[in-house]
Amino acid sequence: MPSSLFCLIDCATDKQLHPLVKAHPGASCLYAGEVHPDLAPAAPYIVELRDGDPLLRAWRTQGRGKNWGVFCESALPLSLVRFHFRHFLQARLPDKRIVEFRFYDPRVFRVYFPTCSPDELVRWFDGLQRFLVEDESGEGTLEYTLLAGRLDARPVRFPTSG
Repeated sequence: MPSSLFCLIDCATDKQLHPLVKAHPGASCLYAGEVHPDLAPAAPYIVELRDGDPLLRAWRTQGRGKNWGVFCESALPLSLVRFHFRHFLQARLPDKRIVEFRFYDPRVFRVYFPTCSPDELVRWFDGLQRFLVEDESGEGTLEYTLLAGRLDARPVRFPTSG
């Protein structure tokens, strides 16, 4: 089964993102249920990208270096990829408090992902082939894959199509 390119979008990072996401067919908020209208423009969303998508074009021309989100590749349908990521929306701190975990922000993802244990990585990669995240400079892209139970990170070209 062929894989699709999905994007986890952090609409809180840029006001122009929410209208682009809402115009994308099949865009789905990672939060469950109805999202309050005041929260929707800053909520995280997931979309499946296809060749020629206006969102992907905007990402290439306007979004580089702005931490708009994290890409992943999977053969699963959008509904199952969304369900997968909903499990990671909260984290328990050492003092036992539960907080929102903004893993879809590349600045958080790049710091957190290399600290994951092998068991945690297996959970993250369940049904997914790879993650793509802009590097710290915002000019390059890092690809994260799971190879023999270990995280592999390497620079790659930014995706040009879904």
